[in-house]
Amino acid sequence: MTQYAYVLKPGGKLYHITDVEELHEWMYKHCEEHKLFEKVEDANDDPCVQVMVNETEEGKKVSRENRSKWWAVWRRIEDPVERRIREITESEQVIA
Repeated sequence: MTQYAYVLKPGGKLYHITDVEELHEWMYKHCEEHKLFEKVEDANDDPCVQVMVNETEEGKKVSRENRSKWWAVWRRIEDPVERRIREITESEQVIA
């Protein structure tokens, strides 16, 4: 999860979807426990969710086979250390 946090800027979203419940539970647990991600509660209307659930080849296959899909969306939050570095940098630019 730390690698995902590294490449996503604060506010970026991490999407996951699977037809394997145990994998979903594992991904959900690790995202939930990571300090730099928060669950996006209102993701049902997110167009990316609709695409990954209904429009991908794998999503269509799972639907044809009447299997379940498990998904979640997480938002990258700002690390307090990152925020402090940004504040210092911005204040130094104002002084200069």
